[in-house]
Amino acid sequence: MEKTIVNSLGAYPEWLYHYTSLESLALILQNRTIKFNSLQNVDDLEEAATEDMGEFGKYIYASCWTDSDRESIALWKLYTPDMHGIRLGLPPFPFRKHVYRAGQFFLSENITTYINLERLYAENRGSITLHQPDLVEIEYTDDPKRLFPHIRETSEEIVQKFLQAKTMEDAAGTNIGYSFPTLGKCKRTDWSFQKEWRYLIFISPTGLQEMYPSTFEKQQDQIKKIEDPETALPYDSYFLELDDDIVSQMKILTGPKMTEAEKIYLKSLLRDHGLLGNYSESQLRIR
Repeated sequence: MEKTIVNSLGAYPEWLYHYTSLESLALILQNRTIKFNSLQNVDDLEEAATEDMGEFGKYIYASCWTDSDRESIALWKLYTPDMHGIRLGLPPFPFRKHVYRAGQFFLSENITTYINLERLYAENRGSITLHQPDLVEIEYTDDPKRLFPHIRETSEEIVQKFLQAKTMEDAAGTNIGYSFPTLGKCKRTDWSFQKEWRYLIFISPTGLQEMYPSTFEKQQDQIKKIEDPETALPYDSYFLELDDDIVSQMKILTGPKMTEAEKIYLKSLLRDHGLLGNYSESQLRIR
């Protein structure tokens, strides 16, 4: 039996919207991908911070959207170049599905996932659990416990005992776990105007080829990387592929200050990709 771990589209908005530049739209259409950025590189400088493990949130990668179909002057200003960009709209989970069989890449069963496991394995830069990405509605709060969560589920002493053990028997009783209850899911109330939803992916800094087949030494190496604050990001940015059928539904709205020349280029771009019928213009009038 095949296990499907792509999302089943539960209580999500019918459409999500993303404000970006005209150049970024050209790349999205050309490459058929959506970009995910580490929380270390998003506009809110606090987002990667945790109570106990520094900037551990850097391993969370996000693609940020809003569920409001009403144009936002603030979002136009923040995320498009002087309001000359575009707002694209897509249904939730517009990503391409990948099917793998038991035995491929150490899988124990057939799966369907949004993660391109073949590419992830070949690049050998990080690992991702295959149920991702998650889609969450941002909670706006000023509670520091939610903004800066406690990550490590075990004590520092247990972690050190595990790392110093010579064998699995020596490491008995050192079950190590990390919890991400609110990482990437909460922002200060100052950001509530964004009405944000975001896709989230956790990428461990250990490549799949370094993890499988699993050994005690490989488990230790993985924990060492996770515990070391100097460990580099596995990816500067991560990209998920888009489903061509869903791309055909994409809505494109021009920025309120887009010039006629920019509109000509945008229409030509959309015509090349069979999307000219999905074009509309901003109703805002801003000098």
